[in-house]
Amino acid sequence: MRNAFGQIMVSVALGATLVAASTSSAGASDDVLSRLDRTLQQTAAGILAAATPGAPLKVVTTSRTSAGPKISTSTASTRSSALKLIVAGLAKKSTIGVDMAHPVQIDVSKDTYRSKQWALSRFGAETAWKTTSGRGVVVAVVDTGVRAAHPDLRGQVLKGYDVVSPGGSADDANGHGTHVAGIIAAVAGNRKGIAGLARHAKILPVRVLDGSGSGDTAGVARGIVWATDHGADVINLSLGSRWSDSAGRAAVEYAQSKNVVVVAAAGNTSCAFLFGSPTAYPAAYPGVIGVGAINSDGSTASYSSCGSWVDVVAPGSGIISTMVQAPDQSLNCPPTYCTLSGTSMATPYAAAAAALEIAHLGRGWRASTVSSLMLSTADDVGSRGYDSRTGNGVINPRRMLAAR
Repeated sequence: MRNAFGQIMVSVALGATLVAASTSSAGASDDVLSRLDRTLQQTAAGILAAATPGAPLKVVTTSRTSAGPKISTSTASTRSSALKLIVAGLAKKSTIGVDMAHPVQIDVSKDTYRSKQWALSRFGAETAWKTTSGRGVVVAVVDTGVRAAHPDLRGQVLKGYDVVSPGGSADDANGHGTHVAGIIAAVAGNRKGIAGLARHAKILPVRVLDGSGSGDTAGVARGIVWATDHGADVINLSLGSRWSDSAGRAAVEYAQSKNVVVVAAAGNTSCAFLFGSPTAYPAAYPGVIGVGAINSDGSTASYSSCGSWVDVVAPGSGIISTMVQAPDQSLNCPPTYCTLSGTSMATPYAAAAAALEIAHLGRGWRASTVSSLMLSTADDVGSRGYDSRTGNGVINPRRMLAAR
């Protein structure tokens, strides 16, 4: 909020300058201009103070254009040069906000073990597929990329985009994005591996995290905008950051304005903190469906974060899905399939449920309707009604489809 308030302060000061220029002497005008400059400097200093210690000094300027938000980044070598970049960004009329880029991490636990697809059994996937299988729906996986050549994903993956190395491939050198994609849309009935919940949906891979699973908020925001502009109906964000910024908020708002359902991981920090879990973005942005995780016995996963951004929960523990050769996660995964746990695994189940509902609703579907149905048809668990640990409850695709 500091950045947004900073923008308001600059606008007010600029208005004061215009008034002063018409009513005061040149000396008084110079004084107002001096105050305006100090306001810019103070606002810029506050933005710079939010920089993550040890992280590159990457300044992110988000501008408003007729085609949607434009996210520009410049990396400074010193704090003084970063300050100048921030001031320059704030001074532009088209600027929505200026922020420092912050680290983004994938939300996966390192507890690995084998299990079967208990989530599909809980959902009664075969029954849901009699109504719809998600055909015609595009789900963007904004992540580490997706291995399109995986035997259980062949024919399911569209041509994507590499934000990390523009002009490069959206292939996956980590495994996390491929695991997420398999949960959503792995080929069913091919007598290989697993089945995705939205088995006939298509995956649009957007690589915003590198082979180690690391990236920043600016890259994620760019990925959201690109996915929105290239046909995504649903955007899956199995990642998170503790920082809110103008770029991320603008990107999410842009996606929502284009009728895209945005689903994000609630985080893996558990509820062990005295004042609750650290806020997780983009899950905490308005309108985003924040997803926590449950275990196979229906209990809430111990690692799942709690907070006002948790809207629903979904299966997240012991989830087997597609994997790439030698993933850079130290998870001791086999080369083609791996069992992982985390809200990263729960989120794609919600994305897949949204894809099923979109296909079912057909032409004229609205993202707001899909989101509302997902929350209102969830199985209430934990405390009666909404609670910050399980949100509105466990997603129920069959009830969701029947509620039309």
